[in-house]
Amino acid sequence: MRKIIAVLGYGTKSPQSTFTYPADTINAGYASSIIKAGALPMLIPSTLDEETIRSTVERIDAILIPGGGDICPSLYGEEEREYTLSPNKDNDLFQMKAIEQALRLGKPILGICRGLQVLNVFFGGTLYQDIGKERQKSLRHSHLDIPEGYAHSISITEGSFLYEAVKEKKMEVNSLHHQGIKTLGAGLAATAESPDGLVEAIENRENRIMAVQWHPEALVMKGDGKALGIFKFFISLLE
Repeated sequence: MRKIIAVLGYGTKSPQSTFTYPADTINAGYASSIIKAGALPMLIPSTLDEETIRSTVERIDAILIPGGGDICPSLYGEEEREYTLSPNKDNDLFQMKAIEQALRLGKPILGICRGLQVLNVFFGGTLYQDIGKERQKSLRHSHLDIPEGYAHSISITEGSFLYEAVKEKKMEVNSLHHQGIKTLGAGLAATAESPDGLVEAIENRENRIMAVQWHPEALVMKGDGKALGIFKFFISLLE
């Protein structure tokens, strides 16, 4: 029987929707990547109802924290700056409650882009609210114009989850974020970095947590085997 990976919803109003209320959806890239890797995707809609979150996480095999908007700076002890873009604190809290339940139940967690940042904040880390404005001599990390295009290389720590997934110490990645890890959360290991030294992947082996700062699901859509290997390896952690 295929494992079920729950993608956490984001609870935002779709610009294409004619309705006035928020809509939770699964990005086609996540759904397709999960299916191609041999599991089944499921959506957990954004909610602050703890019983709903607990009972849902009990019924699935793992959670995926997807990309999305900026995290509310108050959750990592900072004031919101003018270049932080439309944070949604309720959704941040929903995703953190889901992480808490996954840890309690021993369910693996995969974080992608914003998902890496949510995990880092959950474990007490902090973020650059904008890499270009707060970090000297940084690469351009926001390439929203080329979501499926390679933006830069990363160096991968040998022996890490990511290394086991892609079997390489270097690889090319896309890059669609303007925020990133400033200080690493407790219990997390940084396992990849970009040429300017920004953290590009983290893990916690004991709790079967892995997260990447780029968007492998977009690269899977263009046939990138290493990107698909990340999803396949994560599913292997469910055994």
